[in-house]
Amino acid sequence: MFADNIWWTRKSRIQAEKRLLANAFQAQLLLIWYSFLSAAVSIYYLKATADNYANISWVAFSVLILSISGFINGLSYKERANQIKECYEKLSDIYAQAKAEDADLTKIGTQYQETLKLCENHEDIDFYITLCDTYLTHPSPKHRRRGLSKHPTCFIWIKVTLYYLKRYIALALLYLLPIAIFFVMELRATT
Repeated sequence: MFADNIWWTRKSRIQAEKRLLANAFQAQLLLIWYSFLSAAVSIYYLKATADNYANISWVAFSVLILSISGFINGLSYKERANQIKECYEKLSDIYAQAKAEDADLTKIGTQYQETLKLCENHEDIDFYITLCDTYLTHPSPKHRRRGLSKHPTCFIWIKVTLYYLKRYIALALLYLLPIAIFFVMELRATT
């Protein structure tokens, strides 16, 4: 059913917006964290006698922070999320039209195609997360899930689990990186 496809596309776009906004938040938080630690280490090395290797490493780290901030700004997470939001809001109107009994599917199909061009497409993982989330939050008993036209497969559950696992491990590594660099520099200086 065409209306059902519109509904799933809309839900996937909502998930894409959430992903982009989460990426924007984490990127900004990482930049603040890196900048804070860079400043804290600089103050620490004003008091401590550090070798030139440590000083040069932290200067390079500060330049890396500057480069990363330019790169993150270039990704335009918030602007892209806003475009996706506009798209799924229009899809909501199109979905309502498609659900009507006297719907002109040709006209709605054209509107649908034009609306999809307003922004980037959602990623496969956005659709997979949407499937899993909708399945888990559906009001029917878990063994039946009546009313859903699509259900997550075992493959999709594994993909979503691996996505979240990779995301959390990557974020943990990124947050721990400057601390690890500091301890490596300190260990090197004491040996």
